[in-house]
Parts: sequence; C-alpha cells; structure tokens
Amino acid sequence: MRIVDDAVHRAEQLRVYALQDGAVRARTLAFCLRIGVFDTLESRPMTTEELAATFGLAPRVYPTLLAFLASQRLIERDPDGRWRNTPTASRFLVRASPWYIGGRALLFDGFYEAIGHLDSALATGRPWTPAGQHDMFAGFSPEEQRWFAEGMLANAIHGGEALVRTVDFSGFRHLLDVGGGPGGYTIAILRAHPHLRATIFDLPGVDAIARENVERAGLAERVAFATGSFFEDPLPKGHDVLLLSSILHDWEDDDCQRILAACWEALEPGGLIVVTEPMLADDLTGPDHPSVSGLTMVMLGGRNRTRTEIAAMLEAAGFGDVWCGPLGEQNSTVTARKAAVSQV
Repeated sequence: MRIVDDAVHRAEQLRVYALQDGAVRARTLAFCLRIGVFDTLESRPMTTEELAATFGLAPRVYPTLLAFLASQRLIERDPDGRWRNTPTASRFLVRASPWYIGGRALLFDGFYEAIGHLDSALATGRPWTPAGQHDMFAGFSPEEQRWFAEGMLANAIHGGEALVRTVDFSGFRHLLDVGGGPGGYTIAILRAHPHLRATIFDLPGVDAIARENVERAGLAERVAFATGSFFEDPLPKGHDVLLLSSILHDWEDDDCQRILAACWEALEPGGLIVVTEPMLADDLTGPDHPSVSGLTMVMLGGRNRTRTEIAAMLEAAGFGDVWCGPLGEQNSTVTARKAAVSQV
C-alpha cells in the first residue's frame, strides 16, 4: 500500500494510538483531579521538586506524569522553570471555575469496573448488571451519588447554555426539571429567563446537592424541590414546561414509555416537553461525543437514540407538534406539546 502523504499517515497513526490508550489517559486525568493538581497550581505555580513533594510523587513517576500533562497542553513551564496551569486547565479543570467540567473525568473513573465488562455488553447486547441502570442508581452510596451528580453538573454547564440558545423558554411560567440531578440545566435556564420559576424532581439525597448549587447560583427563591422516583411516584403538577435532560438515554424503550407517560400526566394542557441528550445522526455517522456516550449507555443499560426515534417515542406517549432541533456535537433537542383542552 502506497502512502500518499507521510504527514497525514503519521497523524492518523497517532490518532489511532490515542484511541488505543484512551483508558490510561482518562484514568491519569482523574487521578490528577482527585489529588488536586490543577486547583493547587491555580493558586501558585510550582517547581518540579515542589510539585513532586506536594503530591508525594515518586521519582520514577513524576517525570512521565508532568510530561503527559504538558503534552496534553494542561500545564506549562514558566521561563523560570515553574509549572502552572494552561488557560485550558484553568478554565475547565479548576473547581472554582464556572466552566469546570472535571467532574466528567471522575464520573467515568467511577465506571471503571463496569468498563471492564464493555466487551461483553457489546457482544451480547446486555448491560453489565442484570437490571442495568436500575441496579446502578439503586446501589449508589452517598459518596457515589455525589460524584455522579458532580459529573452530571459538568455535563449540564455547557449543555444548559446550548439549550437556551435552541429552545425559547420566554413564554412559560414554571419549569419542571425531571431527574434534574444537581440542577445545572435549571440554573442555566433560570439565569437566561428571570421571570421563570422551577421545580427540580429527583431521588431523595440528590436534592441536597441541587440545593447547594442553586443557592450558590443565587436562585434559591425561584427553585422548589420534590423527591421521588419517576417510576413509582407521580410527578409534581402545575408546570407548563417540562425538561428531560439526559434521562431517556439511560433506559430501555419500555422504561422510557413509563417516564413519558408520567410526564404527560404531570404537564399542563398546552405545555411543552423538552428532551435534550446525546443523539445519533439518523444515518449513524456520528457525532463523536454521542457515539462514545452511546457505548457507555450500552454498558450501563440504556441507549443513545436518533432524533427521529425520540420524536416517535413522544408521539407514542400522546404528545404532538413534535420539533427536532439541529444535530449537536454534544446534545440534540426534540420538543413536543401536550394538546390544550378543547373548548366546547
């Protein structure tokens, strides 16, 4: 086989390398976040010796670890030889940053045991535990619930900003965020629409995490909280817009229909349901993030769907006036309405 362009050949070879050792990259990043490398360097740059001593890094470890972080453009050296965060790390990997997304790394690191069963899930079509996501959510300890919520908050920071550019919430009064977790989407929507109020509905224990985030955002007076399971408990009523953010892709079709039936019952007549989550192209050519997210769902018991599939599920649940937004590199959005009560 003739190589037409050596530079392109080499670049593609290295891209395949990155696919092959992706697990090592991901776990190393999670380790650095867990011990606080980026938070510490944000406070003060350090020499190599200071950094190694601060984090207890062995001499055989720290040269490679520093080289990895520098090659990924996450840390850099000053002219005087001290290490500091790059702008990318300061923006996305420092907990105090409003754009912090490091929680995703810790979220996926928590899936490490499950990832060991990915090949079986791909081969058989079955999740790594018998009941899939039901097993995962039911088995969360308080600590695991918190790291899961932090990871979901990282997803919601950017997902919420994109959503308010896609869906016009200005004509609504009261949002119900079903499975709203740490409150990231609610916070983004309420910041963009000061007239709007919201209720976040999620499992007991999650509400405490959401309250912290809502209070930190200065929105406590506009947000109420309700706890329960959308499989077992009725959803709060009195809302004219309802949000499902990264909910349906957690579940198989029959569970999704149960969730959507509960949403239909709760939503006011004429109200809007908004579904936003990673969605695949109809021709299954991507995008990158939803396809990788979909592999996670295969392992855990859910499924990333196309916009067309989501639209069909909404119609089967009784919603109409379905609209499919543009295909997104992270999330896509599908909306539908509950019919208004006819006037006789």
